[in-house]
Amino acid sequence: MIDRLAGLWRTTRRPMGAEDTETDGFELSRYTLHGDTRTAIERPPRFTASTQAWSYLASWPNQWPVGHAINRGLKVEVDVRLLAGRAEVGLVAGDRETFVSRAELADGAQKVVLEAPDATAVAALVIRSSAEGRVAVEVVGLGSTMTATAKVRERGFLNKNATDDLVARLAGPTPVIVDVGANKGDTVARFIETFPTAEVWALEPHPDTFAGMAQRFAGSPRVRPRRLALSSRAGTSTMHSYTNAAINALSPIAQGAEGLIDGSVVASAAVEVELQSLRQFCANEGLEQIDILKLDTQGHELEILQGERELLRSGKVRFILVELLFSPLYATQARAGEVIGLLESCGFKLFDFYDFVYDERSGLKWGDALLEFASAS
Repeated sequence: MIDRLAGLWRTTRRPMGAEDTETDGFELSRYTLHGDTRTAIERPPRFTASTQAWSYLASWPNQWPVGHAINRGLKVEVDVRLLAGRAEVGLVAGDRETFVSRAELADGAQKVVLEAPDATAVAALVIRSSAEGRVAVEVVGLGSTMTATAKVRERGFLNKNATDDLVARLAGPTPVIVDVGANKGDTVARFIETFPTAEVWALEPHPDTFAGMAQRFAGSPRVRPRRLALSSRAGTSTMHSYTNAAINALSPIAQGAEGLIDGSVVASAAVEVELQSLRQFCANEGLEQIDILKLDTQGHELEILQGERELLRSGKVRFILVELLFSPLYATQARAGEVIGLLESCGFKLFDFYDFVYDERSGLKWGDALLEFASAS
């Protein structure tokens, strides 16, 4: 119990009962400025600064009494105007770095609702920049309420999907999505349906698969097909091809893996494909920020990520949806723990797993993981 309460702001105000609703744990005028942030006016406060990405502008302490917060959830509503730059608002834990809930701000006026299933886990509300440069944010209104009980949704391994979770966690009018290993474009189609204003880069290196995918989205100006693979270097490489296009890879199938792969494994002619690094791809496409990076590259994920630590630590990639392999399917492939470990070392936090596939004899074969950038490490 002590650990649960360590991060909560202690207040001297009297304890509250459930019926005592007029007291609020957040006061608009009670804030702390961070760094070189300035306030132009006092009511409503307008915070301006020229900052590095992920720098705090201001924070408000959680003043809800501890006795009232135990076994309750917390909902915070913020009326805010983003006047310049890019910024986000969020609820942080006692270390002032771990985010319990957060949302990217869109240009102009908006109401942001942040929710935490455990009110004792929230130490403060913060506003921080999400890109280098000048940022200006005006907070018009601020209020919070307790839920009668902490509402925690039970999450199994099957009854959920990553796109629903991304919709709930990703704000902003035009998310930038890069789908690496787009194959026939099923995930691309899901992205553009889920995010109606998104811009989606769809990368597929195999010429035949790429042709079909590009034709599928020929009428969608928001989808930008690119015939290439990402790796740790620029150049070319051999793609091992099969009649089942879903298992085409930069590595051949591992010996004995046929029994783990759905359908027959029949090799077809190998092809030479173009390689780019993630950094080079972003530079060529003029991308300064990626909201969702999806990686489904048949065990090549670590090769793509391990040379991009600086980029990953910068926070320029918000979410990574990555396929993880748990069984030996390819001659060379990343282990699931290696991929997660690298991303965690770069400031990402594992949010959840999805779409696990099992084998009766060998157990878990593969599945997806969603990671969110939390802070530079």
